[in-house]
Amino acid sequence: MDREDVKNMIANPFYAINIEPELALEHQPLVSESQWIAANLKLMDEIGAEEWLERLLAVLQGAGPLNPDRPNFGLPDLGLEEEE
Repeated sequence: MDREDVKNMIANPFYAINIEPELALEHQPLVSESQWIAANLKLMDEIGAEEWLERLLAVLQGAGPLNPDRPNFGLPDLGLEEEE
């Protein structure tokens, strides 16, 4: 196992959580990968890497708008409504 393999293992949430099956369903993405990355880089600057990672894990476990019946793991709403 080389250094890149270790980095990939550390970055893979599979080793920490069970991912919500609904996230694996085929769907039409709402934004491009580059748009998602750019938006999340801004969000990381705003809330910090630790909170961003906690939110990502919570979403991957089914919290948030994908499943409103599931608890949001105590994470506050960001209030990221679209600007008009």
